[in-house]
Amino acid sequence: MHQYDKVLSYLDYFSTAGEEVGTWVYNPPDFPYVNYSKEMSSFIHEVYQTDLLDTEYLPYLESIIPREANLIDYIDTTDFRLLRAILTYYVRQERFQEGLWLGAVQDGIQGKILLRIEDLLAESKTNLE
Repeated sequence: MHQYDKVLSYLDYFSTAGEEVGTWVYNPPDFPYVNYSKEMSSFIHEVYQTDLLDTEYLPYLESIIPREANLIDYIDTTDFRLLRAILTYYVRQERFQEGLWLGAVQDGIQGKILLRIEDLLAESKTNLE
């Protein structure tokens, strides 16, 4: 069993998930927030159990990708280090951008990240053979 198997097991979920990932809660005078599904919260927990998160993700992203660029445009061709930084951005920035996880799933970003992890693992396995 590979250390990323649990994270990759969410690929099917993200390929069909949409609105059920979370729902916006409006309860004035509190700020709106997203109530995430059990599956989404579980996925984030599983990511934290691996070495996929990069503590230096922001400086690394800023050194590679122009600030005005769209991160999704880099996912299909990225190397593992940059992919980790992009994944970390989407995991950690929810704290500052409420609803980021929801948008990332609806836009297919989480699914693309997981597919790219699968591709990179397959490439590295092929190179070892």
